[in-house]
Amino acid sequence: MNNMIPRAEYQQERAPFTYLMAALFLLAGATGIVTAESTADSTATSWTLTLTGAGEETISANAFHEIKARSGITYTAPDGSVYTGVPLKLLIGMVDDADPATFNATRAAEGYSIIIRATDWHDRIFSPSDLTDTGFCIADSVNGGPLPGQDGDIKIAPLILVGEDVPAGMGIGNIMDITLVGAAITGEPGDTVSLMVIRYDEEGGNVLNATTVDCRWMRDHLPIHGDGVTTYSFQGPTFDTADLWNPTEDKNLEKVQEAPRGTAISDLCDLVGGMQEGDELRMTSTDGYVVELMYENIYTPKEKQGTAILAWETKKEGFVPEYTGGPALFFLSPDHVFGNQDMKECTDPGYWRYYWCAGTSYPSVAGLAVRNVEKLEIYPRKQADWALNLSGYLTTSIPKKEFEQGLACGERAHGHAITYTDDDGHVWRGMPLYMLVGFVDDACQHDENLVDNMAYNVTLAKNDAYTVILANADGDTVSFTSREIMRNRDYLVVNQADNHTFSVDSGIWPLALRGKAVPKEKAIDGITTLTLVYDAASSGSAKPPDAMPAPFPWAAVLAGIALAGYALRRRS
Repeated sequence: MNNMIPRAEYQQERAPFTYLMAALFLLAGATGIVTAESTADSTATSWTLTLTGAGEETISANAFHEIKARSGITYTAPDGSVYTGVPLKLLIGMVDDADPATFNATRAAEGYSIIIRATDWHDRIFSPSDLTDTGFCIADSVNGGPLPGQDGDIKIAPLILVGEDVPAGMGIGNIMDITLVGAAITGEPGDTVSLMVIRYDEEGGNVLNATTVDCRWMRDHLPIHGDGVTTYSFQGPTFDTADLWNPTEDKNLEKVQEAPRGTAISDLCDLVGGMQEGDELRMTSTDGYVVELMYENIYTPKEKQGTAILAWETKKEGFVPEYTGGPALFFLSPDHVFGNQDMKECTDPGYWRYYWCAGTSYPSVAGLAVRNVEKLEIYPRKQADWALNLSGYLTTSIPKKEFEQGLACGERAHGHAITYTDDDGHVWRGMPLYMLVGFVDDACQHDENLVDNMAYNVTLAKNDAYTVILANADGDTVSFTSREIMRNRDYLVVNQADNHTFSVDSGIWPLALRGKAVPKEKAIDGITTLTLVYDAASSGSAKPPDAMPAPFPWAAVLAGIALAGYALRRRS
């Protein structure tokens, strides 16, 4: 990191050497991560459905019921359950042109994509040619009553797509919006879809080489991979706690399933000098979502992975921009499925992706299936590891890679990644402190939902039920009341400034506290631990049950030992 970025002027509350040894103990004893349980009321009627296309329409629960009273349909599932709802085709007709009363068959024939998205950002994509008048039903009730909140670990309420013409595995619950994408809807000709490729120096901050190419150039000048006929899949979560990794690859294969053609990512990297062993490739989408892969995944993939490509065309939608997800990552696996077990065997643990639901962290390689990639960046991988250790109702740790993944979710991160520009013009980037507190303040550690997210316990915070203490390896500490930081995005735990992650010798590494609301004397550097100290006497609140450890993470332990060892050397 640039040495011109100043260290904080926080109060030097130096602790004795024994305190540092205690910190080492905490680092070595850090425990792993468990998942959230959402306690949202599944029968709540405060939801809305957003329709976006030629215009935008927001439908409340009451308005949906009125539409259903006029034009409702029913669907009887194979198990005998009777669903009632509204034809998907009717909802699309409300935003496919300026006339909300009819379905525009002309625009449907021209083609566009229908994206149905859940509150946890999972989605299903259809073409208007897939639809039938009554075979696709957006249902809000089953067997005369409201939809259940969940079926096992699969979220259902408030709306679910069902119907006799919905392809197997393409149903989706927990729906929050339906979006129409394509030139037929916007009325604008498709623009050229371009990709920037960048290679950085050993420090990861200075550009060594960069180029920009468009998908048409890729198709015409580089070897083509994929035949546009063979279908390739990424596996989603199994929702089976007894079979998380599913080596047989026979569960939830429909999450990402396309017949692509595209360009090998290694050929694109070679345009700027290629990757070296140990380098890391960062792929960023137009919505800010980031996926990272190792050198091995790009240049020397294991046989079960196959060639990594960026697809610019699919059999279903055609060439970009008609292919609304392109350019998109695919692995051309010999068995045509890149499953969760494949992810486990072909990538290091720091690159694994999970889906959090009802207290279980489900492996989901579909989380690697980044779409609409606009930038490839090659970074040297010579960066020191670290872990942030948290203690409250739960005791856990967040390794460096997990913290970075939390910031890398783009629009899906629901405010995880925030920037702050200080008085000197330095731009800091990190995560709101209260979100990290929400990771350990009660039993609900993480919640995928955008709606009624339960991960952060507002009740405890309002009642000043605990004090938040941040500490570094030198023994410096700062503290805040829970009410003081409650849902406040002006207290940021940052890991980079001016687009550079902190270097080990910067004096700020690995994390620092910055933000508009942070007093200079509390802008602590080198953060390694976050602790919640509960006040049982606080009004209207009580400390939750004794802290519960999560599963033991050996990677975090090693990172903690390395971090403490570095601190010992620096102190001496």
